Amino acid sequence: MNSETVYSVLAAAAVVLLPIVVILRRRSHWKFLNQFADKEVCEHLHEALDLLKSRGHRIVRAGQKDPELPLEIHMSPPFDPQAMATELKLVDPVFVSERNVLYCREHWCELHPVN
Repeated sequence: MNSETVYSVLAAAAVVLLPIVVILRRRSHWKFLNQFADKEVCEHLHEALDLLKSRGHRIVRAGQKDPELPLEIHMSPPFDPQAMATELKLVDPVFVSERNVLYCREHWCELHPVN
């Protein structure tokens, strides 16, 4: 076998494997985001998170940018935080912030609607 044949076979293998690897990586990342959010969301917002997930919303981002900032869980498709707070009868320490997110002031935790 000459080197051109070897490179052609390797290129063909890469073309076949790349989409498979990307799909597996996305599944792994989605599973991590769900486990992280379930573990880290405060008890005041856990019911809202579970309800959103049961309605087909998915977590697209989760984390904390800085220890001085709240935990942010971004969910898509967008939802109406005020309607969610009313439906679940959420009370202090949970409220809808000026940024239109469900926010728990006690545990610094937020549920964000994302387009």
